[in-house]
Amino acid sequence: MTWKSLFDGYWFVRVVLVLWLVNSVFVLFLLGRIDRVVHDQLYDFGLQFSFVWATPYWSFLRLVYVCLAFPSVLSGVVLVFSFMKRGGGRRVVRREESKPSGAVQPLRENHMVVSCPGCKKVFSKPLVMLDFGGGKTRLVNVCPYCNHVLGSAEEEKGEDSDIGVLDLDKEKEIRH
Repeated sequence: MTWKSLFDGYWFVRVVLVLWLVNSVFVLFLLGRIDRVVHDQLYDFGLQFSFVWATPYWSFLRLVYVCLAFPSVLSGVVLVFSFMKRGGGRRVVRREESKPSGAVQPLRENHMVVSCPGCKKVFSKPLVMLDFGGGKTRLVNVCPYCNHVLGSAEEEKGEDSDIGVLDLDKEKEIRH
C-alpha cells in the first residue's frame, strides 16, 4: 500500500470527517467546562460581574461556537452523503450479464458496461476521439454524455503508434 493509495480513497475522507466530528464534540465539552469555571468558580475567588469583561467574553465564546458549528455541520452533511452515495468507491468498469427477453437481441461481442466517473452514467461503448493536446496525437476513449476522457487506446493496448493524416495525392503514390 502506497501513501497515494492511502490518501486517495473514500475511506480516508470518511475517517477524517468522523475524527473531525469527534474532535468538535470534545472541544464543545471543553468550552462548556471553561464557561463553568468562569461562571461558578471565579466568583468564589472574588470576581465581580461587570459588562466590561462579560460582553467581550460572551461575544468571543459565541464566535467560537459558530466557528466550530459551521464546519461540524458541513462535515456531517458530507459524511452522510458519502455513505448514501451508491458504490462508495471509484468503479469505472463492471460486468453485466445479458438477460434474455421476448424480443430478439443482436449478439454483442463485448458484454462490458462502462460507468463514467465524471457523470456516473452507464454505457456500453465509449466514443473514440483524437486528442491533439500535447506533442503527439493519440486516440482517447471519451464518455458520450459528458466528454470525460476515460483513457487512451495506446495505454490499453500498450502500443506507441503515431496517428497522422495523409493527403489524397500522397496516399495514391503509396499504393502504386
